Amino acid sequence: MWVRARSLDVAARVAYQGAVRRVKAICAVVCVFFVAACGGAEDTASAAAVSTRDVPVFEGGVVKFSQRFAERVGYRTEEASPQPIVPVLHVTGLLEFDERRLAAVGSRIAGRVSEVHVVDGAEIEPGEVLASLESAELGEAQAEIFAIRARAQAATSNVSRKKQLVSEGIASLRSAEVASQEADVADAELMAARHRVQALVGNEDGLRAKNSRLGLLSLRAPIGGRIVGVHVFRGQAVEPSHTAFTIADPSQLWVRLAVFEGELKNLREGDEVEIESQADASVRLSGAVAFISPTLDPSTMAAEVRVVVPNPDGKLRAGQAVNAHILTAADRRTALSVPRQALVQVDGQPTIFVETGERQVAPRPVTLGVQGMKRVEIVSGLELGERVVVDGVFAIKSELFR
Repeated sequence: MWVRARSLDVAARVAYQGAVRRVKAICAVVCVFFVAACGGAEDTASAAAVSTRDVPVFEGGVVKFSQRFAERVGYRTEEASPQPIVPVLHVTGLLEFDERRLAAVGSRIAGRVSEVHVVDGAEIEPGEVLASLESAELGEAQAEIFAIRARAQAATSNVSRKKQLVSEGIASLRSAEVASQEADVADAELMAARHRVQALVGNEDGLRAKNSRLGLLSLRAPIGGRIVGVHVFRGQAVEPSHTAFTIADPSQLWVRLAVFEGELKNLREGDEVEIESQADASVRLSGAVAFISPTLDPSTMAAEVRVVVPNPDGKLRAGQAVNAHILTAADRRTALSVPRQALVQVDGQPTIFVETGERQVAPRPVTLGVQGMKRVEIVSGLELGERVVVDGVFAIKSELFR
């Protein structure tokens, strides 16, 4: 009995283990089918999303798109009509100081620098002392004033004394006339000596005192502005040919431009010019054409055009590269035109999108005429009254020619 019971127990365990293995196999098969089903659903959803992607469709030469796409890209059209166009000429150039607002400061006589009162970049006022010099030549000229002044005073006193003696019958009229002539000569010599000191850019103030120091020369600023060059230092010997300081008034600058021969016919002095910095396009100022050269550079066949640019806030600097947009007045006209943003390049050809129906446009190559800052003339390829896409153009092109 015991042997029989043990055999039954073993058989039961074997049956139980087999059942467990069958359940595990069934679960594995179910999981495989579930994963496959889920993957298929995801693939189907992806395919549906791709098939319903909201992009323009190009059919029969016409681009069609949905209302949702139009709202997303800010789609807007404008009716083609004659509009005023101010032709613009785009040129690059460099800013420089206005030569009429530059000053080179130096000494007219040889001397040695005793003090330098300013540094490079300092803002100065007209008449401000820039440096002090010691000059033997100026000292001699100033000392001569003392001697001549003393002789002039003596001659004046002698005239008074002679007149007194003549009135008393002691001296002759001839002696009084000679004394008067000597006084006149002394006065003339004194005036000449003072003019010589002034010609040497000396300062006669304070020379009446006997202990005044002679030979001191002050270099003063002839204009107000900014020091853009200091070319002396203390103890340096300078000659009349040496430039000690360079001063510039940066409140007004020049732009020198090179304009080719074919574009000169539309330029006039006084034409408005918009200047923008190449480093920072937000820095924009307006100027005017001040000079058009009557000659061409034979190497470039271009003429120099000078533009005067007010720079009251100092936003622009000399030496800075700028873009100049010259609004030419000679060729202004009213013509069929479109905003500049309506134009795109397709296969190297200027192209616009013309509305042909509700939410559908057709690309149209055009021929351009006069180009302004904001509008461009259309010579051919567009009819009066047609509606042209002006906003959303690049979105349509990028989706269409992806």
